Amino acid sequence: MRRPKIRKRVRPSPYTGNLFDRHSRYALLVVAILLVFSSFGFNGIVYYMDVYLKKEPVPLRTELSRIPSRLGFWQADGPDQLLDVAQVESLGTSRYLNRTYVREDGRSGKIMLHIAYYTGMIDPVPHVPDRCFTAGGLSIKKLPLNLPLPIDTTAWREVPEKINASTGQPYRSVESRKTFTGEVIEILMPIGKFRIRTTEFEDIMKPSLRIFAGYYFIANGRLTPSPDGVRLLAFDLSDRYAFYCKVQFTMVGGRNLDQEAFVRIVSGFTDELLPELMRCLPDWSEVEAGTAGTEDRVNAG
Repeated sequence: MRRPKIRKRVRPSPYTGNLFDRHSRYALLVVAILLVFSSFGFNGIVYYMDVYLKKEPVPLRTELSRIPSRLGFWQADGPDQLLDVAQVESLGTSRYLNRTYVREDGRSGKIMLHIAYYTGMIDPVPHVPDRCFTAGGLSIKKLPLNLPLPIDTTAWREVPEKINASTGQPYRSVESRKTFTGEVIEILMPIGKFRIRTTEFEDIMKPSLRIFAGYYFIANGRLTPSPDGVRLLAFDLSDRYAFYCKVQFTMVGGRNLDQEAFVRIVSGFTDELLPELMRCLPDWSEVEAGTAGTEDRVNAG
């Protein structure tokens, strides 16, 4: 007598057939709709609150290389130093100036000037000596300090009709002449107190040398000595445009070069440099007023 065949009951695999039942499909559809409306809602809130998460670029008014080779008693020593492609990529901008200045009377030694201009970027980390010099083999001898940088402002005049929107303070200006036409123009100075972040370095291979580097930033028409300050000034969510400029000074000397002497020399040099630098940078009062050119190009005038 033949035994009847026993059929095994096979359970359906959870990995075959319809992956989602009807209720799951409805839930997925609801989630997708909510995500779409949330996206529109977030963008609407950003637009309504006049918030700019992405900054638009502001062009230089003229190239940094057009800063005069002669600044008061200071004269450029040799041609500008150019970076190679890899160095420019590491710096993060092609708008820079590397130039060495010396005094005509031979006093004060040499100042190595480095200026770098950034615009339209989101929260970059500035390249500063605190990080770059140590990566290049130097050691920090004294920790960085934010020191007052005395600037001669006796020729500056207040411009009451031009107010910095972020601080409510009026801009101050100096008069300058165009190089070729002799036309007198008004140049607005940055808002804030001048302070310079100063660090002393040492080279273990040349321990007799004293090496000082200092820098400050001009960001959206205001001053700060701190890389963190750049984020606060140049990346204000209420500003549609953003720029910042790092101004860096390096000096190498003997035992007569100390922190006080370095700050004093840089102070006098900045008196001559600042009006020429501000001629190159955007006029932030015009950017705030919406009257400045904002395409990503540099004016040649």
